[in-house]
Amino acid sequence: MNAMSAEDNLESLLPQAKPMVLLSGYTPPQDAHMVDAWVEVSPASPFYEIELGGVPGCVALEYMAQSMALCVGLLRRKNGLKPAIGFVLGSRKFAVTIPYFKSGEKYDVHAENTYQDESFGSFDCVIRDAAGIVVASAQMTAFQPDGEMTPEKLEEFS
Repeated sequence: MNAMSAEDNLESLLPQAKPMVLLSGYTPPQDAHMVDAWVEVSPASPFYEIELGGVPGCVALEYMAQSMALCVGLLRRKNGLKPAIGFVLGSRKFAVTIPYFKSGEKYDVHAENTYQDESFGSFDCVIRDAAGIVVASAQMTAFQPDGEMTPEKLEEFS
């Protein structure tokens, strides 16, 4: 596994800022159409619930969405562009087999771009536990508007 360089840090590739960067790291991709990232769950993780001893399973959608954004962010950087805001339009076949992501565990998040045009993208996403067992999966569709997002332009989408 190659280490991330300073220019490869997640905050430079995602439109989110801490504390909403939920991914812990990623492996530099060999293919521009897919990315492998990971999440290390701890009591410091956003959405961590003490009663559960982890992060609710429904957060899998955001882990997958951020992996999609990472895939697009890497491609945008390769083309000299900054990360841009995108919107998840929906998911199909969403399944999560665990009630929560356990503290102290590492989960691998894979996103593969199966369709892309100027504004829309579709991804097959999978999350696996340390044993390689699939604990969540979905086909997700996203929209990335043209141009820079301003507060006024964001209001058009709300």
